Amino acid sequence: MSRLGDALRAQRERKGITLDQAAADTRIREKFLKALEDSDYRSLPGTVYTKGFLRNYAEYLDLDGEELVVLFHQERGAPEPPRTFEPMRPIMHRSLIFTPAVLVPVVVLAAVVLFVGYLYYQFTSFAVAPPLEVTDPATDVIATDASYTVKGRTIANGRLTVQVSPGSQSLEVRSLADGTFSVTVTLTPGSNHVIVQVFDPAGKVNQVSRSIILQSAASPIPIAPTLVLEQPADGQTYTNTVPVSGSYDATVTAVTVGAITVPVSGARRFDLILTLPGGPQTIRVAARTASGAVSETTRTVTVRYDSAVVNVAITGGDAWLAVTVDGTQAAGTGRVFTTGETARFIGREVVVRTGNGAATVVSYNGQPASPLGGQGSVVERTYRAP
Repeated sequence: MSRLGDALRAQRERKGITLDQAAADTRIREKFLKALEDSDYRSLPGTVYTKGFLRNYAEYLDLDGEELVVLFHQERGAPEPPRTFEPMRPIMHRSLIFTPAVLVPVVVLAAVVLFVGYLYYQFTSFAVAPPLEVTDPATDVIATDASYTVKGRTIANGRLTVQVSPGSQSLEVRSLADGTFSVTVTLTPGSNHVIVQVFDPAGKVNQVSRSIILQSAASPIPIAPTLVLEQPADGQTYTNTVPVSGSYDATVTAVTVGAITVPVSGARRFDLILTLPGGPQTIRVAARTASGAVSETTRTVTVRYDSAVVNVAITGGDAWLAVTVDGTQAAGTGRVFTTGETARFIGREVVVRTGNGAATVVSYNGQPASPLGGQGSVVERTYRAP
């Protein structure tokens, strides 16, 4: 009887481990483990490999590996018997046969690749703004003719808008099948800011801007005036209203803030409060001299509302007006307002009562202004914070 084999088998069974489980855990072939437990030394590989298997198996079963190796040598005794080898068989190569087991995974993999490619195409199509290149003028330029043709290249049949400031010139054009476009704009003396925008069918937009200075061939370029915009700060977020203030030099004869014309005063300053729609907004301030020279600067801000901001303007006639803000009548209301008077009310809830709806024009939180009703109509309207 083999003490080595009995010790191994008894320890394994004591731990409740099957032979195939031990083979899987130790990565020693099951037939070698069985040969060790049966003391079938002829079925084992060479002595060096067998001792390695024995040590690993002993460690796995929490036995003393070196003691078992000594026991192995004592039981084995005789020299290692000669080993016989079967002749090698030629390797047979089979042609690839497209069975369902092969074809189905290939089809599924191809479908997954196509689907991922489609998603990537859709993402890039909707995430990337359309290309836009203005080739004429390629950079900021000086022109001597008030009629200037702007040229460029974009997507085929793209919808473009060209805006020129100062002024309210806005043109629409479509690019040709090859993506080229051209549009003629009318320049004013001095600096002209040209913005070209393209919109693709998905609604994405791209824009390029150029400055074109119109200079008379017979006269020098007018010297641009000094314009300092103190407020608002670029990139800041403002709640309910946006302050706009700054200064200009003595050569300025006209100042505009967006579409608003600001009176020029001897103090050479401007201060006003704007009520703009919520979200990102661009504020453009321009100062012009009598010779046509223009200085222009812009700020981009974000507007948010936590109150109802109601601007009231009386136009085209007088109107009795009473306004309550958060349940309290606003000072200065409850009387007849004459045409041309304006007022602003801010609160969580603003109630406007008027005796002449047609003459009472109201704007709420930067939205376009509109009359409250018809001529002579009595109207009450409530505005609440968002």
